[in-house]
Amino acid sequence: MCCCALAPGSAWAQQERPIHIESAPLADALADLSRQTGIAIGFEGRLPARRSHRVDGRLTVEQALARLLAGTGLEARRLSPTAYRLVRAAPVAPPPPVRSASAPPPQGMADIIVTGAKREEPLARLPISVAVVQAPGDQGGTLLSGTQEVAQRLDGLTLTNLGPGRNRQFIRGVADSPFNGNSQSTVAILINDARATYNAPDPDLRLVDVERVELLKGPQGSLYGSGTLGGVYHIVTRPPDAGAFAGQAGLEASLATHGEMGGSAEAMINLPVVTDRLAVRAVGYAAREPGWIDTAGRGDSNRSEVRGARLAVRALAGDWTVDLNGMFQLQDVADSQYVYARHALTRPDQVAEPHDNDFALASLRVAGKLGDMDLVYAGNWVDHDVSSTLNASDLSQAAFGVAPPSLYLEQRRNRLFDQEVRLSGQRDDGLSWLAGLSFMDVRNHFSGVIEGARDRTVATGIQGVAEFAAFGDMRVPLTPALSLSVGGRLFLSRLEAEQGGRRTRVEVSVTRSGFTPSLALSWQAGARDFLYLRYAGARRPGGLTQTSARSAERFESDELQTFETGWRHTASPSLTVNADAFLTTWSHMQSDYLLTDGLIGTRNVGDARIYGIEASIDWKAASAWAVSAGLVGQSALLTRTSAGLRVDDRHLPVIPDWKARLGISRDLGLLGWRGSMGAHVSYLSPSHLSFDPGLDRRMGDYALADADLTLRRGGWSVRLSGSNLFDCKADSFAFGNPFTLDRGPQYTPLRPRQWTVGFTKNW
Repeated sequence: MCCCALAPGSAWAQQERPIHIESAPLADALADLSRQTGIAIGFEGRLPARRSHRVDGRLTVEQALARLLAGTGLEARRLSPTAYRLVRAAPVAPPPPVRSASAPPPQGMADIIVTGAKREEPLARLPISVAVVQAPGDQGGTLLSGTQEVAQRLDGLTLTNLGPGRNRQFIRGVADSPFNGNSQSTVAILINDARATYNAPDPDLRLVDVERVELLKGPQGSLYGSGTLGGVYHIVTRPPDAGAFAGQAGLEASLATHGEMGGSAEAMINLPVVTDRLAVRAVGYAAREPGWIDTAGRGDSNRSEVRGARLAVRALAGDWTVDLNGMFQLQDVADSQYVYARHALTRPDQVAEPHDNDFALASLRVAGKLGDMDLVYAGNWVDHDVSSTLNASDLSQAAFGVAPPSLYLEQRRNRLFDQEVRLSGQRDDGLSWLAGLSFMDVRNHFSGVIEGARDRTVATGIQGVAEFAAFGDMRVPLTPALSLSVGGRLFLSRLEAEQGGRRTRVEVSVTRSGFTPSLALSWQAGARDFLYLRYAGARRPGGLTQTSARSAERFESDELQTFETGWRHTASPSLTVNADAFLTTWSHMQSDYLLTDGLIGTRNVGDARIYGIEASIDWKAASAWAVSAGLVGQSALLTRTSAGLRVDDRHLPVIPDWKARLGISRDLGLLGWRGSMGAHVSYLSPSHLSFDPGLDRRMGDYALADADLTLRRGGWSVRLSGSNLFDCKADSFAFGNPFTLDRGPQYTPLRPRQWTVGFTKNW
């Protein structure tokens, strides 16, 4: 029998008290718990060689034990007030792979561990505004289908709606343009600590076998560098489990009310190769989404297909964990999804405008202990290709000398290589720190061709960005309840770009250095309330942009700074309340804009100001009812032009003034089946396409309602769901084709009502 510790009896072992245990090998973490609480913990045999989650907060001994043992296959049995024995957990029916998307996590937000801040942190003690969508249980499955559904559940995230694989993400009103141009994205997309994008649109990865999605709001320049003006969108997949075999297979069928049939299939297998030492986890999926835009002569033309796979290997050796991950997703969309009449789902005959978004990533992560410090190396390589076709007949003759009919074919090839090594630690007095070095190299190739009776290349460009950086963060306890966090990033970057038409080329090479700081003051006001004040900034490098078929010009870097305050209240493990307020200033704002020939350029448009409030509540009652609600109010305006002129009422694109959501769910039993049912309603107020008065269109002002029912029995689960239940046809995005935008209004209707039924088997 292995015994972690033996301590004298104490009646206070079942009372809540401050407990802090860093992520460590399970045996070390249990020994630390024993030292802090005065209990004895015994186990027959050898403990699994795996790392525990970090535990931090006011907890009972049993709550702390449950968190340390989560996912280990062990459970603690109480022998006396001061002694526990660890035993193998009895097998239970696996949870459903998909829970009601409207239900909040079954425990309070204080139980969620966030890794988007480059180390494991309990959300309840993190002085950053963070929103999380989390899946329950340890089995695989689809959390939500993609970014569109996540945006309905996470306060502060807004998307354009050009179509799958073409959308842009914006967080907290930091929106520069509705167009996909050369400027770097304002949101950094991460996958398991690996940076996934630079200036490409959202790859809209299907969230199969994903543990959670984290949204870090506000600039994150001190930790992540350029391109995090709005924040970070972090996807965390389920890692391989070396302790037990697991498998899953699922099928779904869907029907769009005004469209056609669709369906999907997915599978996951987890194989322990060496028990408690080495495991492999593989995921594969394919889906066909039904079209709903009826193009004369071609029916429901905007159908899409997606195929993807992911392979992960985890090796455990003492204090060290090595994760090797590879994944790809191929997305093919047959046609665009805009129409020419409001509330319509039909349009006259026109040529197809297909779009492809192909994404591949390989990453290596090594984590372990160096004495009392935690060491992490994270490196990744990304290959991201995006192509689209648009009808250019209206402008091809006048702008490019190509007689109609003609098409514009655009190709973007993005290569990203990112390396980082960091150390972190925490002292017994509560001081914690993190320090690291990083290198990022990005290569983007762009080409645009007008295809007609004779083809003509009208735009090409090559851009390379290399950045070296040193970064750090330190949290200093000023009193037992008050802490100061200081962070910063010192960087040196070099930009090399070449762009232009066939006859005129423009080249630029720029080297820049700088420092991006962050500062936060946090206060743990008793056991239930956490308050913080934070300042942070981020910036983007400049570059070159196309200005016509024969010329290009340079645009300068921009910078953003945010002041925010937040409050988290945890009344019980099942009730949490969050409230935040923020003020953002944006200098020399970069914006992609529409040129007269239909191409997209980038320029500095001036200064902007954004402020807003956010509030949310998550509650799960003992009676099995659960409620999740959120409200966002924000004002995002361009306040001064690049020439220094003050302007009024120039709304930044896409961002609604108000966004609200409400989800209600209930656990239930039916004829021997257990499960849940729920409904979710969301509302977006009116928004604008652009701050350019000549281009601006109103959009938004709609509500969506979804519902689902999930039942499980044994290893089987069944799901029935409906989206857009009231069949709302409002305009979600007032733009489709830049070559025909001046001809008249364009509208992008919401996907109509859709029903889905799915079956899943877990082993």
